[in-house]
Amino acid sequence: MERRSKTGTSLLNRSTQKAIHRKLMGWFATSRRNYPWRTTQNWFHLIMAELMLRRTRSDQVASVYESFTKKYRNASQANLDPDGVQEELRSLGLNWRNEQILQTIQFLSHTFGSRRRLQATVDLTETPGIGDYCNAMVRSKLFQDTLPAIDSNIARIYCRLTDVKFHPEMRRKAWLRQLAADFMQTATASSSNNDPFEINLALLDLAALVCKPSAPRCIECPIQKHCKTGQKKL
Repeated sequence: MERRSKTGTSLLNRSTQKAIHRKLMGWFATSRRNYPWRTTQNWFHLIMAELMLRRTRSDQVASVYESFTKKYRNASQANLDPDGVQEELRSLGLNWRNEQILQTIQFLSHTFGSRRRLQATVDLTETPGIGDYCNAMVRSKLFQDTLPAIDSNIARIYCRLTDVKFHPEMRRKAWLRQLAADFMQTATASSSNNDPFEINLALLDLAALVCKPSAPRCIECPIQKHCKTGQKKL
């Protein structure tokens, strides 16, 4: 059977998923990265952070995010000052991304105005510039939705766990998305460390700090024992 046709539990059984979750969250408790957007309850700021982080390092985004959020509390304020928004974003580069952020702000302003809270029924993927990854991060934070955030970095973890050759587009593969969904369901069903946003963050930090694109630090990895790629280095 081709790997892509398998279910998540056939690639990583339930007991293995539980062990990975337990060790991952234990590691995350002492190794997590701290950024201001991770603690905000402002939905507009959270969306802006996720868009700023697209193809840009978190450390580079941090100072821009702080300046931006002090200046604009909501989408309506930002929409009234497109030149100011462009100036705030200039140091991040990627002009195409910054233009897209302006389109997102305009849509959010027209749709939600200065609303302080979003309804749980809102479909953020209808917003220009917001795809499945951003939607999962925002909804797992605001509504505790059990949505796995899957970017190329998190896809790399799942590929290494299952010993599948990685390329960035693997994040779109049905088998990987099913595996990520199964793992999220297993993790959030746990009696502890079951916040979906925290689980998404833990995977992001593992990818950034340990399961790096090149020269992964397998010896330091909390889930090496359960990783088919990591086991080769034991």
